Amino acid sequence: MSERTTETAAGTRTPARGAYLAYHRALAVFLLCGAVQILLAGVGVFSGVGPGIDPHRWFALVLAAVALVIVVLAAVARAGRQAVVLAVVLFLLTFVLQGFLAVWGRESAWFGGLHALDGLLLIGLAAYLFVSSGSPLGRR
Repeated sequence: MSERTTETAAGTRTPARGAYLAYHRALAVFLLCGAVQILLAGVGVFSGVGPGIDPHRWFALVLAAVALVIVVLAAVARAGRQAVVLAVVLFLLTFVLQGFLAVWGRESAWFGGLHALDGLLLIGLAAYLFVSSGSPLGRR
């Protein structure tokens, strides 16, 4: 059976096309949400009057939810071991580490700085996963 054949034997580990496309698109949504999160942080820090940092805090839950969806889709789509492991890392960095760094940042500006640095790491990791997932329509 050639690699280009659309039929697969039972038990093979080929990516599930629909799930893989959803995985790829969820990564794009995460990147877009990351940009919104940076915008909300800037608004929160520089607004003397207005919503303050609360929208940034609440939107973090959206990012964590999208990261969890990415983990599930990476596994369902059979995106590969590395992609699944990195998706789990993305979720843990988003949900666990960012939360702790934000809380600790109220006590020490260094933790607040690490919170911002971890945010950049999250964007970079999501971008890596997005680019490495390639064009989902072209995968077989």
